[in-house]
Amino acid sequence: MNKVLNILLISLPLLLLSCGNDGTNIQLELDQSAIDLPFGEKTTITVTQAPATGESIEWSSSDENVASVFFGTVTANGSGTATITAKLGEQTAECVVHVPGRTYELVWAEEFDGTTLDLDNWTYEVNGSGGGNNELQYYTDRTENLRLEDGKLVIEAHKEDYLGKQYTSARIITKDKKDIRYGRVEARLKVPKGRGTWPAFWMLGYGSWPQAGEIDIMEHVGYEPQLFHCALHSANKNGMNGQNQHGSQDMGYDVADEFHVITMEWVEKEFMGLDRIHIYVDGVKTKTFAETAQLANAGDWPFNDSFFFILNLAIGGSWGGVQGVDDSMFDVPVRYEVDYIRVYQLQ
Repeated sequence: MNKVLNILLISLPLLLLSCGNDGTNIQLELDQSAIDLPFGEKTTITVTQAPATGESIEWSSSDENVASVFFGTVTANGSGTATITAKLGEQTAECVVHVPGRTYELVWAEEFDGTTLDLDNWTYEVNGSGGGNNELQYYTDRTENLRLEDGKLVIEAHKEDYLGKQYTSARIITKDKKDIRYGRVEARLKVPKGRGTWPAFWMLGYGSWPQAGEIDIMEHVGYEPQLFHCALHSANKNGMNGQNQHGSQDMGYDVADEFHVITMEWVEKEFMGLDRIHIYVDGVKTKTFAETAQLANAGDWPFNDSFFFILNLAIGGSWGGVQGVDDSMFDVPVRYEVDYIRVYQLQ
């Protein structure tokens, strides 16, 4: 529909609404001042009266991530509140749109209760290959490096000579046992303190890296004690070429001092038929990763398939070891603790 036709279609009702009056005292009004609109649904806001003018109405939204508008048709894109504004000349009229949060149901929970790791859900990765990142540790399945303690998973790194390495730690995965495709993931965890530590809570797709994709829900490097990081890796945008999408959140204090809740909301076709991945720390949004038509057409958005979980504590490496490893940190236990992981999907 061309612009001239749009103006004619909009202007005609405005003239009709104003007929029988000189238009000088008529105020722009909408048929609704507030709407509750469920996620993904649409509704139309109608102009009930307007001054006579040859101008067309301009529609806008205060937050298109919550609600967008096109010639009065409003689409709910995400939870929150947005103000839809109709503007005609110097006059404006508003409608507040509230989009309730999505309703999820719990589909899997790992509470780390009991005395041993549940091998129906997890597999130990035992190797000294450096995790593909030149890490310095040897990953073991020993209780010295990984155990359940007081309802929590404890991954503990040690400074010791072990099979040619100077450090030991642990890494576990849910590959071929537990995976998800879209939904909400929540973990309560506490990262260790010390320069050279590199704990992570992340996911991989099935297949070769980076084509199958990587979602780093939480990463922390000890030489940046106040920051949490998150990232995506794909075929053309990954850590090897430095083009990966990433975000960080500065907490303003050393994050290793307490437990934090890390959340990922992975939503199918959330906006304009495209996916989005939101990352939060303690309920505050860190980053939104958005699929685009360009990424989809290039085959560079693998985040629409099943991914499995990984928990690990690396020592050193291409990122964690940028400023070296402070061996004095091992004077006290270097522990990465995970209270729970909970997975929800839309009802």
